[in-house]
Amino acid sequence: MQQEYGAKHKKSLGVSVISLENLAKEYEASHEVAKLLWEFGGREQTIVAAMLEEPEKVELAELETYLLQTHTPELWEQLARQLLRRLPFIEEYIKEWLSREEEVLHIFALLSLGYLPDIFSEELLRQTMQLEVKDGSYLYKCLQRVLLKIGIRDEATFLLMKQNVKFRSCYPTVLADIADFYA
Repeated sequence: MQQEYGAKHKKSLGVSVISLENLAKEYEASHEVAKLLWEFGGREQTIVAAMLEEPEKVELAELETYLLQTHTPELWEQLARQLLRRLPFIEEYIKEWLSREEEVLHIFALLSLGYLPDIFSEELLRQTMQLEVKDGSYLYKCLQRVLLKIGIRDEATFLLMKQNVKFRSCYPTVLADIADFYA
């Protein structure tokens, strides 16, 4: 996995996401067109593929193949924003991805939770706390951001976080920020 956080793509035209969104609005959703764009593999093609994909037609194995081919935080964020949160079985996928070894799948699970905080549960908190996360990694930053968002959105979830020993020791700043929110 790419260790840097900069946008380094093998194929990139430098088109803004807003321009890509405007372009995608001119076309109907199409699984077949999305597949062609995924296969091309450039930055813009990958983002537009996520925008045009028909969530009910993409299969998990196919989706994971595409996800595992992405290597930059920008693409991870865009795929979660443009596609993953629209998937009909995303809750099951999140549970599956959190139990797998691939760090990029953990990132996709967490980013998806960030867009769908209402599905966060005690079970997902337990799974999240079992992840091996290195300080300063993108996964660590993503986890902090998502847990902060979820904790602020739901006080009951915040209380679950406070009760979790590992959470208290690994993410004291997140707990303090959420506590400030409720103060």
